Amino acid sequence: MKAISPPSTSPPVDDVAYDLILVLQQALEDAHRYACFAAMRARDDDEVASFFDDLAASDRDIAQRSKALLLARLGAGAAAVGADG
Repeated sequence: MKAISPPSTSPPVDDVAYDLILVLQQALEDAHRYACFAAMRARDDDEVASFFDDLAASDRDIAQRSKALLLARLGAGAAAVGADG
């Protein structure tokens, strides 16, 4: 029987900006999804709605942190390029 090797877990590009952009995108998508879930549950289950609100807030925080890290690195890269020219 032939062994099946697990799929690669490494990203397609070894680039911190790429990683941060993916995290930012996923966090924003999840925050929106959780906010929609919270709105739907607000009519009939406050506890579950509150849970989804907490998840949305957490992902908005993750998105803000990712954005700040990305901007800092892009700014540092632009400064390095400007210093070369």
